[in-house]
Amino acid sequence: MPLRPNGLARAAVRLRPASFAGTFVALLMTVAIVSACGILLESGVRASLPPTRYAQAPVVVAADQQIHWQAGSGEGAYEEAVRVPERARVDAALLERLAPLGRAVPDVVFPVRGEGGSGPVEASGWGAAAFTRPSPSPTPW
Repeated sequence: MPLRPNGLARAAVRLRPASFAGTFVALLMTVAIVSACGILLESGVRASLPPTRYAQAPVVVAADQQIHWQAGSGEGAYEEAVRVPERARVDAALLERLAPLGRAVPDVVFPVRGEGGSGPVEASGWGAAAFTRPSPSPTPW
């Protein structure tokens, strides 16, 4: 019997084409998943978005975004905290109390519907734009 390269693989494709197609699709999906994870990892490593929203603000006042409570009793008591599912807001009267110290600008953040149902998106009013740094001119490549 002469030695024919890939004889077993050819016989498997010829006799069981559905198995070959299933294996090929599974391998293709595995490559797609591994590639997507690699792309996400690489973009996370290279992402460097500087915090420019409140760059010119000397002081930022925000509400605590967690709920705190005392759990247990006696010597076994401890404090627990859970993040608030929605944004905790600061009372509007605080703005009037801070006004004598200098310019006080409220930043009102509200949910908007994303285009194409892309999920929850937040938008801000123009009031907070007073403290943002102007974006640098684009670098020519």
